[in-house]
Amino acid sequence: MGNPKEGASPPTWKLMLVKWLGLFPILLVIAYALKWLNVEPLWFKLICETAILVPLLNYVITPMMDSLFSEWLYKGVDQDKQQQSVNIGS
Repeated sequence: MGNPKEGASPPTWKLMLVKWLGLFPILLVIAYALKWLNVEPLWFKLICETAILVPLLNYVITPMMDSLFSEWLYKGVDQDKQQQSVNIGS
């Protein structure tokens, strides 16, 4: 479907939910992989996790999830903007 008009953005709660749905499975896989590799101490493990997750979230997960959920994310966004605008006539 693609994003509607430029400048229209979905509600924050929808964006948060979609990002969490994309982030959680990847975080789980990385956490288990680092545990399997016996990465210690905790601070180094967290550095590794965030070094992997932040770029993935920015360049892979968010665009992929936005594409998968775009119809739901942007449903009603144009209608809300039209209701908020004021028509003063010509």
